[in-house]
Amino acid sequence: MFGNMIRDIWTSTPGLENLLLSGIDGIVIEKKNDTEDDDLIAAEAGNLIKECQRFGQELNSGPLQFFTTRYEHCTVAIQMVTEDYFLLGIVKDPKYMGVVRYQFNLKSYEWYSAIA
Repeated sequence: MFGNMIRDIWTSTPGLENLLLSGIDGIVIEKKNDTEDDDLIAAEAGNLIKECQRFGQELNSGPLQFFTTRYEHCTVAIQMVTEDYFLLGIVKDPKYMGVVRYQFNLKSYEWYSAIA
């Protein structure tokens, strides 16, 4: 099931260099365009999400939903699917971020509906 959804995002979203679904524990559930750093990326992203969730609690802002981090050579987009699972995409060209955000939001809703 998750493989099909990842494939749907991959084929309908230009600009993605890497794409994975992971738990905040850093365990990758499904991925596209395997790299040797996928497990490390998932673990680091999980730690970052935990810190952002704590920060959000301090702000009384509700649960984390989506965030992006832009670097010189790429943008990282993270969409929460549930409080324990997230979708992460690495995008080289930021002009595609609108499409990435739309597809991540759409598919995370489908995944949440399937999981819950």
